[in-house]
Amino acid sequence: MSAPRRPLPPAVPVLAPLLAALLLAGALGGCAPAGAGGPVAAVGEEEARAVVAGVVALAAQRTPAAMERVCEENDGCPGMSSGIVHDPLGAPGPERAPRELCTVAVPPTPSQDGSRIVVLEGVDGYGRAYVSQVLVDRAREAEDDEDGLQVQEPGFWLGIRYTALQHGRAWSGLGTGPGQPGADDDLARRACTDTRAWVAEVATRTPDEGATARASREAAAG
Repeated sequence: MSAPRRPLPPAVPVLAPLLAALLLAGALGGCAPAGAGGPVAAVGEEEARAVVAGVVALAAQRTPAAMERVCEENDGCPGMSSGIVHDPLGAPGPERAPRELCTVAVPPTPSQDGSRIVVLEGVDGYGRAYVSQVLVDRAREAEDDEDGLQVQEPGFWLGIRYTALQHGRAWSGLGTGPGQPGADDDLARRACTDTRAWVAEVATRTPDEGATARASREAAAG
C-alpha cells in the first residue's frame, strides 16, 4: 500500500458542473471524427469536461461492474488503470468528487488535431490526496458513439501525469516514498501553473526520455 499522502485542503467538488457539461456537450453535437485520410478533429474544452464527468460519475459507483464499464467505454485499461476492476474501492465516491484545476489543449499530431488534458485534484477512496492529468482523445473509429471520445488511463485517482505526448506517449503514477506524493502533485499541476513550458516539454520529449521508460530500464537492470 502506498504511504499516506498529505491531507487535501477543502475544495468545491466539480462532479455536478461536469455532469452539466455532459448534457451541454450532447446538445452541442460538435465535431465528428475525420475520415481515415487525415487526423481526427480536435477535442473541445466542453467535450473533454463532459467525457471526464462520465468517467467520474461511473467510477463513483465503486463496483467491479462499474469499473469494467469505465474501461470498456474508454481505452480498455491496458496500462496503469488495469487494476481498477480488482480494487474498485480505491475510486472516490460521490462525496469525494474531484475538482478541476484546468484544461489544457495538446498540440496536434499526425493522428489527432489536438487532444486535451483535464487536470483533477481530489481524495481517493482510501483518503489519499492526488492530482491527476486526464487525457481525452478522439478515437479514429467511433463504434458506440458519434463523437468517438475516450479517456486514456481512466483511473484518474491513481495520480497519473504525462511526460511525453507527441512523439509517442509516456506517463507515470504517484510515487510512494516519504515526501514523494507532494513532488508528484506539483509536477502534475505544472500543466496548469506553467502551461506554456509544460506543453513545450511534453511536445518535444520522446517516450525514451519519460519517467515510464526510465522506470522500465531501472526494473530491467535489477
